[in-house]
Amino acid sequence: MASEANSAVRAARRSDLHALADLRMRFLGAVGHAEPRLRLLADARARTEQTLPVWMGQDDRVLIVAEGEAPDVEEGTPPIVGYAMGLFTTAPPLLQHTHVGEILEIYVLPDARGRGLAGALIDVLTSALTGRGAEVLRSVVPIVGNADVDRIQRAGYSPLQFVLERRLDTV
Repeated sequence: MASEANSAVRAARRSDLHALADLRMRFLGAVGHAEPRLRLLADARARTEQTLPVWMGQDDRVLIVAEGEAPDVEEGTPPIVGYAMGLFTTAPPLLQHTHVGEILEIYVLPDARGRGLAGALIDVLTSALTGRGAEVLRSVVPIVGNADVDRIQRAGYSPLQFVLERRLDTV
């Protein structure tokens, strides 16, 4: 099943930008719904549409998409049903440098879940980041996403730090 899912995962193309914006808005909306402190700003769609083409052109960003099974009727191509975004950085800036590959976002449409696409997105994104020279891989997962934490841990990740937060506007 994983190899079948991997074949449906590929690097994002400019022609995917509209679908990517739709998926990213669904991802951000789901995170904001689960945790109100992470809710969307009114101009989130416009910002997403402006930044995705820029990110796609940056060497340190990786955008991967998962295609659905049935071709889109109008275009004759499989629809985009999931995505993953990664970042390649050097950290920390003042200590010994380590090349870090970071999984920033992973999202698969609810109707497309259960086919191994999230795992395939992680695998392909991990390969892309290590191919760029990442020595360490990280994933930031909102605490509201316990299933997401489990999925990342199944891919071999384990906690290194806990980031605790205290809101000053609620004290």
